[in-house]
Amino acid sequence: MVFLYAATIGFVLLLFLLMGIFLYNVSQGLNKKDAIEIDPLPPEPTEENESINAK
Repeated sequence: MVFLYAATIGFVLLLFLLMGIFLYNVSQGLNKKDAIEIDPLPPEPTEENESINAK
């Protein structure tokens, strides 16, 4: 029974370690200067576009 507890705790610690490594790799990947920049917000609609869409 003690082995089951130890194995469970070890497995959880391993998962946390892997999650930390994954998040570290993601953060390092997002810090690259040559990364493609994507504008998350679409451009604001102008009055011309609104009048065309209203028809």
